[in-house]
Amino acid sequence: MKKLGLGLIIALLVLIMVPVAQAVTQDVNISATVAQSLTFTVSDATIYFGTLGSGAAKYASTTEGGDTVAVPAHTMQAATNATGGYSIAVTGSTLTSGDDTITAIGATSVASSAGTEQFGVRLSSVSGGGTVATEYGTADEFAYLTTDQVASNATVTAADVYSATYIANIAALTEAGSYSTTLTYTATGSF
Repeated sequence: MKKLGLGLIIALLVLIMVPVAQAVTQDVNISATVAQSLTFTVSDATIYFGTLGSGAAKYASTTEGGDTVAVPAHTMQAATNATGGYSIAVTGSTLTSGDDTITAIGATSVASSAGTEQFGVRLSSVSGGGTVATEYGTADEFAYLTTDQVASNATVTAADVYSATYIANIAALTEAGSYSTTLTYTATGSF
């Protein structure tokens, strides 16, 4: 028995002296913030129709005389890291001279009609993934409401570029005067 007892004691001593592996875990929580980003630019802040006549449409351009063919007057560029993308809205009155106005086309796009009062805009997507609102994106047609969404993109985008073409037509009896307006384009991110 003494032999068994001594062997048991030696076995116990060996077990006590043999290191037992242990593991202790600790979590590390890591966080970061990505700043919201939205950029929006308009290429030209002053555009002109020149002198209007009832016989033919005029299109705004960067030259003081305007243009007799439909040409883009300026471009707009939008970029955002917003998960829901962005929208672009326009606000502002139609062409006005004192109490006199040139009739805004409205929400339904129409073609140019010389001899009829018309003020409107048409947008085209030049590059990127942006979408022009249907009433503002119909080829050879124009629309204009004094407050309206004109373009959007439902996702993150590095650069969406749009061109804007403006039309003015007058009637034979449109009141004489110096007409002008200021349109404000606002890009809003969907963060």
